[in-house]
Amino acid sequence: MKSQRAKGSFWERLSHQNELILNSVGEGLCGLDQSGKITFVNPAAAKLLGYQVKELIGQSIDILLPHSKSDGTPYTLTDSPIYESLDDASVHQVTNEVFRRKDYSSFPVEYVSTPILEQGVVKGAVVTFKDITDRQLVERMKNEFISIVSHELRTPLTSIHGSLGMLKSGLLDPSSERGQRLLEIAVDSTDRLVRLINDILDIERIESGKVTMAKQVCNAADLMTQAADVMQSMAQRYGVNLSVSPICVDLCADSDRLIQTLTNLLSNAIKFSPSGGTVCLSAERQEAQIVFQVKDQGRGIPADKLETIFERFQQVDSSDSRNHEGTGLGLAICRSIVQQHSGNIWAESQLGEGSTFYFTLPIVTDSEQTTEETANHSCPLILVCDNDLKARTMLQTMLEQHNYRVVTVGSGEEVLKQAATLQPNAILLDLLIPGMNGWEIIGALKQHPDTKNIPIMLCSVYLPTDSSIPEIDSYTIAATTDEITQKLTPDVLDSNQNHHNNGFVDWLCQPVNEQSLLESLKQVVAKPHKRVRILLVEDDNDLAQLLITLFERHDIEVFHAQTAREAIRQSQELHPDLLILDLILPDKDGFAVVEWLSQHNYLHNLPLVVYSAKDLDNSERNRLKLGQTEFLTKSRVTAQEFEQKVMELLCRITQNQCKDDSDDSDDN
Repeated sequence: MKSQRAKGSFWERLSHQNELILNSVGEGLCGLDQSGKITFVNPAAAKLLGYQVKELIGQSIDILLPHSKSDGTPYTLTDSPIYESLDDASVHQVTNEVFRRKDYSSFPVEYVSTPILEQGVVKGAVVTFKDITDRQLVERMKNEFISIVSHELRTPLTSIHGSLGMLKSGLLDPSSERGQRLLEIAVDSTDRLVRLINDILDIERIESGKVTMAKQVCNAADLMTQAADVMQSMAQRYGVNLSVSPICVDLCADSDRLIQTLTNLLSNAIKFSPSGGTVCLSAERQEAQIVFQVKDQGRGIPADKLETIFERFQQVDSSDSRNHEGTGLGLAICRSIVQQHSGNIWAESQLGEGSTFYFTLPIVTDSEQTTEETANHSCPLILVCDNDLKARTMLQTMLEQHNYRVVTVGSGEEVLKQAATLQPNAILLDLLIPGMNGWEIIGALKQHPDTKNIPIMLCSVYLPTDSSIPEIDSYTIAATTDEITQKLTPDVLDSNQNHHNNGFVDWLCQPVNEQSLLESLKQVVAKPHKRVRILLVEDDNDLAQLLITLFERHDIEVFHAQTAREAIRQSQELHPDLLILDLILPDKDGFAVVEWLSQHNYLHNLPLVVYSAKDLDNSERNRLKLGQTEFLTKSRVTAQEFEQKVMELLCRITQNQCKDDSDDSDDN
């Protein structure tokens, strides 16, 4: 009796254990007898089918689960894989069929039908199944993405190949109007390819946090203006008006990534706005954060898509993707960038009325502002005074693109205050300032000991010979004229010597000619310096020649090395002012070059620009630092942006060298 009770207890425990296992399995399990009736079912199966477990027991599988092929065609009893398992003891694995729930809704499934055998005789079958809706969605997204990317790759490649092929064949003169148009097509298509490739490469690294945000203090107005400038040609091409309302707020951010975010949002808004519509870029300050807004007049976004559009490969309507180029990655990248800046991004929309995309960023703290100002103090500072906001913004953008720091003001009182506080390298001053005209401002500046030696350049709608120029007040600046080094051209001095040789160093007529302004500023802020030497380490000769051409325009000596060994040798011989280093070289990598230089008595402080296709994490960046170091990724910056970044670094280097030379002279 005891042995029988023990044996019974064992089977009870085993049965209970099996029941627990079946109930814990995440996939659906159904047990069938020889006739196809359900003998057991686990909770997961019941839940997937929308039933209670007890409702399924004893029911026929073909009644409760009228499964069908993937195209919806129902199986007959003779060709059903489940009944085939019951009939001939065969195992069937089906990857793409449809089951139906209690409410008659259907869902795609993957299942395995396995016979239950007892001494070779079929006693029933076990069906395990799972819902593959999510997997099919991912596969569909992947297929759509491949289709979109194929189109996005082939279209610009065809344009590039066709345009350059016609020019190469000699059928068209490259300098002719049609030849220039073909070159524009090739350049535009190349830019489109670069954006596509960058999106594909960016998304994984940004979302995983492997891309380091190079945060520094920047101004929201500058970011908005630059993004709008980039998108202006696209807006014109689509016949869309682009309205920008900049707000002057400091942020601690990666300016390149934020411009990428703004241009992505503006690009979408422009593409989906009707011809003649308006896209508005604006921002407002809300306590300790700034809220950016990009508003369009498109057809709107359905409410159920407002969240999913920020996921990878998502578009509101994939069937429309051919009309509106894009990969479905842009908004996912925007979200990742904003989140890595401790911000939020979302969209609001009304169908038929358009959409507004918002994102927030924290405003810079005082400590961050101080740190950034200390780091950037070496670039020339220009104080711009003009009561016209558009004129100030235009001058600021122009100068910042050429490595100047710029502060703008709109009144005489402000320019006097900022000049005394900031001690700029030069002042750009309009004559027509309300309340206190340009002559009065010059007089006040020249009478104050802290500002009397600051060079002043006039920017005016008047020509120097105009008789309608506002008169100089009686107390003006004659007393200090002798202290100023005049740099007016001889014809201007001769024509108006009595009126304007009074404390300013140049006269520029508005609208300002960029080249004239830069040449004049170069003379004003220039200090004696030796010719700058750059050692360029790049194994791609075509790219090297492009970069050499860029820098030779700045009267910079460029020396080229194609291998790590050559780079080390030339570094010792030349002692360059700057090293531009690719990381992937034929003999050794760039890490080996930096490691060798870091142990050199003099070259361990060599300023460095790492310019490579390789995305670097923080540990790799730390291994690549010498003196002042910048990291630029190929294809993420244009040739012009690369030139600007390098010239900014050279500006800081030469300014520091001049300061060191001055300190040495003072010590002597």
